[in-house]
Amino acid sequence: MERMKVLIVSDTHGSVKAWEEIEKLFDLTSFTSIFHLGDILYHGPRNPLPEGYNPKELVDKLRKYKINYIRGNCDADIDLKVLEIPEMPRISMESFGDFLFILVHGELFEENDIAEFTKNSHAQFIIHGHTHVSKVEEINGKYVLNPGSTSLPKNNSPRSVLVLEIDNNNLAAKFYNLDTGQVYMESKWSLIDSKLLKE
Repeated sequence: MERMKVLIVSDTHGSVKAWEEIEKLFDLTSFTSIFHLGDILYHGPRNPLPEGYNPKELVDKLRKYKINYIRGNCDADIDLKVLEIPEMPRISMESFGDFLFILVHGELFEENDIAEFTKNSHAQFIIHGHTHVSKVEEINGKYVLNPGSTSLPKNNSPRSVLVLEIDNNNLAAKFYNLDTGQVYMESKWSLIDSKLLKE
């Protein structure tokens, strides 16, 4: 199996500054795929304006890349038109190598218990945004990850993105601080005889 590198971002909320910092930090063409977990262009009624807020300019930058979008609670039908994409699902199941992921924005966990969600999921990993707080958490034998927000972090989380590196039966999740450009949190897993083990 070839090596894979997947970039996962969330909650840009219209910040061109945040996206430009991602472009400076990474060669975006080097990723196998890029996913945006929603709340792409607008700040929403519960958030302040992020630094560098310019949804129109952010659209121009995002359209340069092939990005897989998950719909967030601040995303509207018009966003599909301006981003020139046919659909924006609320949930997606993805296989990265032999690892199975569910990608979702995360607002559904405000009213529904994430523990119940993990019990009913066949995926090994659930990745969501929405809270603007980066995390790695084990729930019911599944791993719940959050890349944090690129623009409006909360609870002392840095502005951040998540990079998944898959090499055969090994997976590394690296959280990058956009202010320092450094990895500030990392977790690793291996698949041994179809069993997922965290290092």
